[in-house]
Amino acid sequence: MQGKTVLLVEDDLTVRDLLQDQLEEDGYDVVPASNGKQALDYLILDASPPPDLIILDLMTPIVTGWQVLEHLRGDPALAHVPVIVVTATSADRPAGGVTVLRKPFHLETLFNTIESCLGSAA
Repeated sequence: MQGKTVLLVEDDLTVRDLLQDQLEEDGYDVVPASNGKQALDYLILDASPPPDLIILDLMTPIVTGWQVLEHLRGDPALAHVPVIVVTATSADRPAGGVTVLRKPFHLETLFNTIESCLGSAA
């Protein structure tokens, strides 16, 4: 997907690097963030235009994925951005049109989900 930007928020370096490599290999521009604060800093200060998609781990340090979701929902400029939550927890499911993938997941499942989200966001 040439020209599509993905904000990848994942605190596990190994997982983040693997996903970033795979996304870039598929033609996505990837903005990595190791925690929710980095994600919010990018979204608030640097993202113009906003990313086409956010892949968001809920359990990140400093600022959690839950807090990032709260910010996204409250910001009209970002509320339309599709979000794929990746989480190992089976706790509460985020509301509001968020797609959830439980860890561990197959890369094929992630890429099918990305295509589905971006297709519906186009």
